Amino acid sequence: MKKILKIISGIFVIVCAIFAINGILSYVLIDDADDEVRYAMHELYEQENIETLFLGSSHVFCGYDPQILDEALGENTYLASTPVQKVDGSYYLLKEVIKKNNIKKVYLDMYFWQYRDTPAERGSAQMYYIYCITDNMKNNWNRVEFLLNASDCDQYIEGFLPAARYGNYLLDLNRFEQVVKSKRNSEYVNYENIPSNFYKGAMIASGQAGNPKMITTTDEAGIANISENVISEYSLKNLDKIVKLCKEKEIQLVLVTTPFTDFYVQTIGNYDTFYEYMKNYAEVNDIEYYDFNLCKTDILDMESEDFLDFHHLSGKGAAKYSAVFADVMTSYDETERQALFYDSVQEKMNALVPQTMGIFLQKSINEENTYYITTIANYDVDTEYRICSLDEQGTENELIQDFSDNNIIKSSQEQQTTFKITVRDKNTGEICEEGTIKL
Repeated sequence: MKKILKIISGIFVIVCAIFAINGILSYVLIDDADDEVRYAMHELYEQENIETLFLGSSHVFCGYDPQILDEALGENTYLASTPVQKVDGSYYLLKEVIKKNNIKKVYLDMYFWQYRDTPAERGSAQMYYIYCITDNMKNNWNRVEFLLNASDCDQYIEGFLPAARYGNYLLDLNRFEQVVKSKRNSEYVNYENIPSNFYKGAMIASGQAGNPKMITTTDEAGIANISENVISEYSLKNLDKIVKLCKEKEIQLVLVTTPFTDFYVQTIGNYDTFYEYMKNYAEVNDIEYYDFNLCKTDILDMESEDFLDFHHLSGKGAAKYSAVFADVMTSYDETERQALFYDSVQEKMNALVPQTMGIFLQKSINEENTYYITTIANYDVDTEYRICSLDEQGTENELIQDFSDNNIIKSSQEQQTTFKITVRDKNTGEICEEGTIKL
């Protein structure tokens, strides 16, 4: 018995030593003095009277204005959102928040791309956004469970011992000095380094208009075939956990999708597959679901300057959307709210005036460095394309083709080139789209 106790004690001492060393190394290696997520997570833990909680990725902290929501909803709102927040992150953040707050309502953002992966598929890039949360969570079982579930076992060391991710800096004494100096600053110690655009979880420049480019590629847009993978089994499991937890705590759960540009919705191509799936899921689980991409235009009419890019709202757009969102949720009952939305993407497109929306470059499966250009529109438009390369100053360098039916563009294997693509309506001769992109 004594031998067993000695072995257990020895293991305990070794584990404690490992974590102590990790704590020291984390302090001198991890440079998070200007980390907005660190500050946001601290503020989340400081809250004690949250009534309405928003969960989700950057579409949440870019898309909602808490000042408008607080006044319109008449409740204290908070955005527990982090970059690339997956549904498992939403679940464990919800568990943390309800420990100290009497939550009445939860709005969970349903961005299709965050519901498709599994822990086995998560590489270092994806795990970075998991660590944004876990590195700033309190040391409790909730954090341990999240790390155990969020990845395969080969990533446990970097998850539980953050210093292991920074081994390449172990001999960089200048970095040690710089990091320690920044962490001894009172702004760091007392969480006084408030991001300029931060308010109750939101990270928006209030009232600022955007100027997004409506041109993208398959890879940049994260386009994938939704019909083949609407939602992963792992994501569905965690979504079910959120539904169950909210019902147990008598919290009203509402699933909601923050609006994208019509260009992005059209580029996805089969967005209705996701919408129908989530609509059915909400009905089966007796919860509400509203996709503001399908909100009728007389209720919510978004313009180009309302977006930072093709799927994130600008400060101006967040203010507009937040006011409409609050009105929809407070001025109508559930049946009336449903009537404010189109039943499909096609129904919405038919309701809009005929227009082109942007340029989409689909990467060829068979030919390397080859893209097929498509003009995104809500009507059958016959277009032709002018393509030229630009130099570093943005001046036209080489005319690759004048206006032509040819919609194929090839990039260089050696170096990236910036192309300008101009789209002309063959019937009217009018320039309907123009954009630059680096391939």
